[in-house]
Amino acid sequence: MARTYQDLLPVADRLAPLFYREEAEGVGMDDLAGILRDHPRLMIIMNHGPALGPAPALAALVRTMVRHGGGDRVPFGVTWRGFYRVPGVGPLAERLVQTSADSGVEDVVAKLSNGTFNDCGIMPEGEYSNVGNGIDIQPFRSQRFIEAAVRAEVPVLLLAHSGTERLGRPVPIPASARFLVERLPEHLRRAVNQSGVVSLPWLLGGRIPKLGLACELYQPDLSPEDLEEPGAAQQVAVSARHVRARLQRLVNHLVLQFGED
Repeated sequence: MARTYQDLLPVADRLAPLFYREEAEGVGMDDLAGILRDHPRLMIIMNHGPALGPAPALAALVRTMVRHGGGDRVPFGVTWRGFYRVPGVGPLAERLVQTSADSGVEDVVAKLSNGTFNDCGIMPEGEYSNVGNGIDIQPFRSQRFIEAAVRAEVPVLLLAHSGTERLGRPVPIPASARFLVERLPEHLRRAVNQSGVVSLPWLLGGRIPKLGLACELYQPDLSPEDLEEPGAAQQVAVSARHVRARLQRLVNHLVLQFGED
């Protein structure tokens, strides 16, 4: 049986205080209740943060949806397999994802169209979260969420979080360790070489004082018919770049508003 956000709330309520003290709402959050009311189906795109970032972020997502009147909505997610091995994430991820790790665009479109599910949640940076500083949005591992949203005719809700960057430490890669980088899959090797750092899980800084949240509704300037045109891939890529830029802007707002002095 598919679970609603309300069904997931007990797990989220147990997980949240392990990682942060309070949630703080920033730009756009006053509009969330109206967005949920006006749009019964949404593609929810979140920033990943460091490797441990999804644990508090998913807990905050569930609590926020319930608080803003979306408790009866039924979510599912698409994630990379390693997600389930991240400490603290597994129990909530297994309940929230409610779909196969191999789900593709066709499956996402079907789930958003069959009337059972309301929201599809994706953190498109994927394993690229293993590089960077936890604040800068990394390149998207896949941009096909745009295609899925357009084909299912649902808008994209950008939901950004901050504070989770405290759960990772970016460590520069010394020259002596470069041989290890060469053993990585090509896409990760390219990302590591570009950033020059890897993000290590970090729990020694204590709980996050404030986990900031901000949101914005984004409607891709595409129609299902556009996806059949020769230049569709380029248009999808442009929309994905817009999403990444807007998500970064939301994160930057949160860091300025709720970051520590």
